Amino acid sequence: MNGFLGGMPPAEQLMTLNRDDRDGCLVLIVHGEVDLSTGSRLMEAGSEALHQAAGRPVVLDLSGVDFLSSSGMGLLVALHDEGRTMRTPLRVVVDETRSVIRPIRTMGLDEVLALFGSLDEALTA
Repeated sequence: MNGFLGGMPPAEQLMTLNRDDRDGCLVLIVHGEVDLSTGSRLMEAGSEALHQAAGRPVVLDLSGVDFLSSSGMGLLVALHDEGRTMRTPLRVVVDETRSVIRPIRTMGLDEVLALFGSLDEALTA
């Protein structure tokens, strides 16, 4: 027995978020899993970043994400739409070698989101 209610660790252990300001961009670095249990934390942090950026680009670095569920993909679209409404660009970093890129491409989100292969690319775009 692992001691977690229902056998699942808390959302804070499934996904970590770190925030940084780099090269005129507000950066959110995500590690772990983005799914129904962690999505609300990411949505809150992403929305807050978009509001605080005040027109500066927000970079959402998913290169450390191991799993992206359909609810996580919906969250990315919602953040993209919120940024567009606020005229604050959202740039999403997805490592081409990770399993996260496959569902994004399968759902056609690579045609909607501004995707970058590295944090450096997103910062200099």
